[in-house]
Amino acid sequence: MKKKKLLAMLLATTMIFGGIFTSCKNNNEKENGENTNVSSTKKEDTNKKDNNKKENTKKENTKKNDDEEKLDKDQYMNIFLTSEPSTIDPALATDANSGQILVHIMDGLTRVEQDENGDKIVPALAKRWDVSEDGLTWVFHLRDAVWSDGVPVVAEQFEYGIKRLLDPETGSRYAWILTNVILNADKYNAGEATADEVGVKAIDEKTVEFTLASPIAYFLDLTYFSVMLPQRKDLVEKFGDSFGSEANQLASTGAFTLEKWEHDSELVFKKNPKYWNKEEIKLETITMLIVNDESARMNTMLSGDVDLGAASHPDYRKMFEESGDFNYSSNVKPRAVYEMYNQNNKYLKNEKIRKALITALDREALNNVLYRGIQEPAYSWVPPTVQIGGEDFRTKANSTPVERLIEEYPDPKKLLIEGLREIGESEDPADMTVTILQSGTSARDKEFAEFEMEYLKNKLGINVKVDYYEWAIFSKMVDEGNYEIASQMWIGDYNDPNTFLEMFISTAGISPTGWVNEEYDNLIAEAAQTMDQEKRFEIFKRAEEILLYEDGVISPWIFGKTSTYTRKYVRGIIRPLFGQLDVSRAYTVGR
Repeated sequence: MKKKKLLAMLLATTMIFGGIFTSCKNNNEKENGENTNVSSTKKEDTNKKDNNKKENTKKENTKKNDDEEKLDKDQYMNIFLTSEPSTIDPALATDANSGQILVHIMDGLTRVEQDENGDKIVPALAKRWDVSEDGLTWVFHLRDAVWSDGVPVVAEQFEYGIKRLLDPETGSRYAWILTNVILNADKYNAGEATADEVGVKAIDEKTVEFTLASPIAYFLDLTYFSVMLPQRKDLVEKFGDSFGSEANQLASTGAFTLEKWEHDSELVFKKNPKYWNKEEIKLETITMLIVNDESARMNTMLSGDVDLGAASHPDYRKMFEESGDFNYSSNVKPRAVYEMYNQNNKYLKNEKIRKALITALDREALNNVLYRGIQEPAYSWVPPTVQIGGEDFRTKANSTPVERLIEEYPDPKKLLIEGLREIGESEDPADMTVTILQSGTSARDKEFAEFEMEYLKNKLGINVKVDYYEWAIFSKMVDEGNYEIASQMWIGDYNDPNTFLEMFISTAGISPTGWVNEEYDNLIAEAAQTMDQEKRFEIFKRAEEILLYEDGVISPWIFGKTSTYTRKYVRGIIRPLFGQLDVSRAYTVGR
């Protein structure tokens, strides 16, 4: 999931079609196709409506036993990363690329798998758990497991990892995910309580206890996410500030170990011989190639050097389909591309100017031209597939706040001029200049930037500059508020509207716009304190209205769908609705 000072139009594309990361922010607005997670056993039913996805899962699992008898001798898998990950430190990782790596090298208390009914949460390092009747106390019992270097997995490592994430000295951009969940986590993160007062405690080596601030409907969904992964104090202290920046700095609790990290080129993973569930793992090697250029990615897929990837360009899609070598899948995913505005900027602090930018965008043209008609134009924020109380939030809300704005302000340029007048600037739009902060320098990235430059100039008459940076630098600039307008993708972490709305509370910092709204903050806090799903629905609907219609904080662009081509010999890929593409259980037959 994030950031600030120039017009950052960047990331939605690449991630929307091809295959990358977690809640989190994503560095690709362009092509992404593999991101997902779901929740507790209770939520298995939530995905039954996604028939397309279920059918794909069934196809991959068809005749599994027969396939396993004919496994290829050499078991390996090659996939893409869209760009260099910023870090794989679990306390600091926030982008999809980092999440893609962590899901293969780290098991948490639980993990997400799939069956014919969709996603389900299954035990991982925790073999079982107990929940108190009031829902406030969760006790997880750990199985016998060791890290890849032979160090036992113990409860203290979970306590340490979570408290390190919450420690204000760590500066985690994801601490907010737990601050309203675990007792006193908010106070500790704000420097108002001690670590001992935080509601996570290692009872003994095999037992970790969580005390929640209030019953949380989605707590189990967090137990497989990076914010609750175990961490090793000895390794964190050994490598200091560089921890998470090289392959040799992390031990693994997951199915694979990271053996090689050639920066900006590739990462190589090897099967973890000490993994607690190693008998289930068939692959010996996974290679993740970092290929930024679209043409290079497509040619790599066509040559057979990569086993799956996202594709949106019609010419390449035709080639993949005519080859007969690929299975195609397209599914709605809980992710959204959006543009955010730095309200510390003299223009963007004005609500009317922001709303002029929001209403000026032709989302249908955006989808058809940039996303090649594959995605879904977004006129609200919480995407389809996100559920509340077993119902699709978007369907239940039956509201499109952005369409309301467009109907109310049919002339964006007139609205812009009103805003310029209010702040005492020249009322001639030609005197206004904004800068887009663009992630990436490829031809595809430039295509996105030029599209936005053109429509802003034609619809509003303003001047637009573009600054291009690679993802790691772009992400840092946004996090530090060094932008004016920036675009990126957000991928839900768990199946609840909160994962899309909590990120904009004033203390979150994951999408730093400078916006503060006391009513909004109070609404999100109230939603965390009740299990009444109807009440939570009304709260979230109101919060979305404030975010988009009343204050115009962000401009939703696109709701994501996958457009993925997978070699026909590939089996066993896990594509959860909320979470990362997971090939740890994959294998090949007839490569």
